[in-house]
Amino acid sequence: MTIRDLGYRPYDGLRLPPSNNTWVMLRVGLRRAWASWLVKIAAFLGGAPALVGIALVVGIRLLARQMNHDEDVDPVRVVEGMRRLYTIQMWLFVSLVTLGAGASAIAEDLTHRAFQFYFAKPVTPTQYLAGRVGALAVWIFSITFIPAVLLDLALVGTARSADALEQLGLLLPALAFSLVLALVLSTTSIAISSLSKSRALTMSAWVVAWIVPQALASVVDVIARASGSAEGWPWLYLISLTGLLGHVGDLIFNVESGVDARLRYAGVGLLVAVTVGAVWLALKRLGRAEVIT
Repeated sequence: MTIRDLGYRPYDGLRLPPSNNTWVMLRVGLRRAWASWLVKIAAFLGGAPALVGIALVVGIRLLARQMNHDEDVDPVRVVEGMRRLYTIQMWLFVSLVTLGAGASAIAEDLTHRAFQFYFAKPVTPTQYLAGRVGALAVWIFSITFIPAVLLDLALVGTARSADALEQLGLLLPALAFSLVLALVLSTTSIAISSLSKSRALTMSAWVVAWIVPQALASVVDVIARASGSAEGWPWLYLISLTGLLGHVGDLIFNVESGVDARLRYAGVGLLVAVTVGAVWLALKRLGRAEVIT
């Protein structure tokens, strides 16, 4: 009896290349991220700070024109306002996305033994990680860049014709910083999710890594300033992921925060090292996943 007599037939359909697995994992990751109620909250409320900023910009500029004031908002304050929007988005909404869709991604698959399905197929750990990181990066990028675009369009629409092009140029640093946030936070949060099978443990670890170093650096900095140091102790912010991203954001937007330039460039170097280390850790943990073929 041949195999055809058993009812099996050869597959005659379209065979997609192995590289298509990454796009499949990306689509799966996007749907999995949307399943988290934390991501839904961030998606629905993420535009609120930008809308408040737009209302303030439009109100202030229209009031100034009605009062026949030729002065416009200081360009430095405009840049600082855009930079402040990113700080708000990162703490209020990006934190929710990374917690709900990043810090539990691999832990959830480990719990449900999903790797026996993924890796038994022609999906490599690199493709799996690229799909997971890419899906989370799309959400982070959208929640940061889209509000920035809306605010910048309001700035351009209400600016004087001489300043409109300059304020439109804010989209370039906004794009760069959104890409940095998406890459760094997606890789680091997913790397944290690979440390354990327990979603509660990995999510707690991400909360600790997100808050505790920043809080510790802030307390020490305040104490140093209260003790008479004009500069405080800003170097301790290098132990904080959010602190590192803050230095990189100031560098990209060219915001004068009174911080030593060496500290900013050290932050860039550390951020690159942390991102590369997160990718290495996640791949190493994925390589240990038990797969039955």
